[in-house]
Amino acid sequence: MVFSSYEFLCFLPITLLGYFLFSKLKNGIYQRLFLLAASLFFYAYFNISYLKILLISIIVNYLLSKAMEYFKFRSASLIDSSTKQINYLKLIFIIGIIFNVGMLGYYKYYDFFIENINMVFGTNFVLQRILLPLGISFFTFQQISLLISIYKNEVKKVGKFIDFCIFTSFFPQLVAGPVVLHKEMMPQFTDESRRYINYHNLAKGIYIFSIGFVKKIVIADSVALFVNNGFGLNIISLPVAWVTALSYTLQIYFDFSGYSDMAVGLGKMLNIDIPINFLSPYKSESITEFWRRWHITLGRALSSYIYIPLGGNRKGNFRTYLNLFLTFLVSGLWHGADWTFVLWGVLHGICVILERMFKNILVYIPKAIKIAVTFFIVNLLWVLFRATSFQEAAKIYKAMFNINNISFSRIAVLTADGIVNFPTIIAVAYVLGCIVLLYFIIFYCKNTIEKSKNVIFNPKSLIFISTLFMISTVHLSRLSVFIYFNF
Repeated sequence: MVFSSYEFLCFLPITLLGYFLFSKLKNGIYQRLFLLAASLFFYAYFNISYLKILLISIIVNYLLSKAMEYFKFRSASLIDSSTKQINYLKLIFIIGIIFNVGMLGYYKYYDFFIENINMVFGTNFVLQRILLPLGISFFTFQQISLLISIYKNEVKKVGKFIDFCIFTSFFPQLVAGPVVLHKEMMPQFTDESRRYINYHNLAKGIYIFSIGFVKKIVIADSVALFVNNGFGLNIISLPVAWVTALSYTLQIYFDFSGYSDMAVGLGKMLNIDIPINFLSPYKSESITEFWRRWHITLGRALSSYIYIPLGGNRKGNFRTYLNLFLTFLVSGLWHGADWTFVLWGVLHGICVILERMFKNILVYIPKAIKIAVTFFIVNLLWVLFRATSFQEAAKIYKAMFNINNISFSRIAVLTADGIVNFPTIIAVAYVLGCIVLLYFIIFYCKNTIEKSKNVIFNPKSLIFISTLFMISTVHLSRLSVFIYFNF
């Protein structure tokens, strides 16, 4: 089920109530079993067939992890046969990587590669039209991360099967991240002090969740109307093209940061600290900084498992630039099986490389100009990210710089929803007003994490949270999934 749905608003209180009622029992196994059952039910609600794939991933990766743990221990305790044990360890590690990459490749990239093979070689291999299981990129990345951590001796103990299942399937971050690490989550799941209800954490979690709820339901889904209408037009004026691009830049920010806030809030309600995934990315002074603030846990994973193993910045400038290029290439491909995503990732990588090459010059540029230029680039590249084809992206780009077609009245078309027809001047004012207001919030207001640090829970904050919930609930009738569910 989706966080922003009536079903989830029923699921959440039942889950919280049941979880903390089981904390009354001395043996924590029943509480963990309940949390696991709730997480599996949450995932199966999307599509029962998804559950089989998740369970296979969990079981296979647990067995591989325990086998690696065994040979790791054996190689440390049996000096005479340590080389043989290490060879077994490496073999299991390779099998684990092949299994996970193979599963992700089959479900996410099979049709993409077959389609391109057919196009290049003129073959007629049949496309499978495979349904992409929700969250497979996230929980597979999580499993690969654990195998690497065991191999590098960063994780000593995998833990019990029930805890491993919860680590992989924990519903607040299962389908769209953040990409969490075993060492930061597993100790929390096994910490006895976190079993019991903490009213401060509960209140703080509801506060963060509510802000994320509004970001998704009220803001992102409202702006989505402008985006969908803009990309659907055949003839676009320059103002309409820019409004469409700026609207998608708003939509994806409030959609994904809203999801991440909701995930953090849900974790906090259950006394689990989920990593922060956003930190005001549009305030970045460079593309490099943007990737330290946008989808933080993915950037951390790509750096740890792609960039650094390739050599990072340790082998000279050329290798550094090549490593950055390859890392962002993988980032683009990770986001989707389409050449538009690949090019989007590559262009971000080129920007980061150029920033490194001219870093001595960039330090003299005023901060405001650097933020403006960075935002301009990010906004342009989001068009490519949103477009379903290069042709669609080219249509928007061409209109954005076509000074021969400047018609502000056409902006009114972006409000068309088939229900209400506003007069042109009111529709234009509405669209532009929304965009100006939302960018003011982004650039001049504190982000969710900053707000939650100093929040005081009193009648005023209770009214604030209640108001957010009421406004969001009213908007639930226009249900839509989170953008990053597609990845």
